[in-house]
Amino acid sequence: MQGLTRQGLTGQHRGGGPASTPAGQDQDDRELAGLALDGRGPLFDQIKRAVAGQILRGRWLAGQRLPNEAELSSLYGVSRQTVHKAIALLAREGFLVRRRRAGTFVATGRRDRFALPIEDIGDVVAREGRVYEFRIRDRKVFRNGEGIRWPDLSDGTPILTLECLHFSDGTPIQHERRLVNLEVVPEVIDESFDIVAPSRWLVDRVPWSSADHTVRAVNATAEMAALLGVEAGAACLSIRRQTMHLSRPVTLVHFLSVGDRFSLSGSSITDSATELNL
Repeated sequence: MQGLTRQGLTGQHRGGGPASTPAGQDQDDRELAGLALDGRGPLFDQIKRAVAGQILRGRWLAGQRLPNEAELSSLYGVSRQTVHKAIALLAREGFLVRRRRAGTFVATGRRDRFALPIEDIGDVVAREGRVYEFRIRDRKVFRNGEGIRWPDLSDGTPILTLECLHFSDGTPIQHERRLVNLEVVPEVIDESFDIVAPSRWLVDRVPWSSADHTVRAVNATAEMAALLGVEAGAACLSIRRQTMHLSRPVTLVHFLSVGDRFSLSGSSITDSATELNL
């Protein structure tokens, strides 16, 4: 690759200090291979993936010092501004720690994002070998600010409201209250939901680019306890989720699940790990 040399990785630093990585031809070749750019997208993204790959694959260890920005810019034949942007993004993700005058180091502890899956409750029940059913209890159309308030929507935006109860082998396990932005999903107004549950319909048909979750442990009110077939005050899991597409709210939903009939799992993930398919 143009501009790629071994000096920036295993030779002496310009200040005369020790090399950033252990010397040795085998180590040198491994690091050069790992730092090669993949040719996909802007150069700062390619550099970010290359450096993150070294860390995620264990080739650069916690506490290890990286070549400085001048050395990396020479290594890749790019401007220092391009390298600086890549390093800044990795520091924001928690891969790197920048210390004034000392340099940039691999972080000793990284804060990854905990990603909750967006999947249909019917799939969860089926995976457990049980029979899934749902019941639409109510559906109405409102204008935002008139009897209902969706904070991230402008007043007057048309909203479809849905109330649904989900069952596993005939036992209620989850109550759902959902708002759908009719400006983004106008076709939902013609869906009867006689066969397909709202969550399944939306997952299959409506694109989304981001989702925010709020999860709390709560006690069932008398009304919710009656619907879910539990005693008032029973432990429940409350999940509030808003999905967005291109900065526009798509749906806002609140799930209330019986604590001992439902479980929630996710995984830690970083943006760089996603990009590298790790």
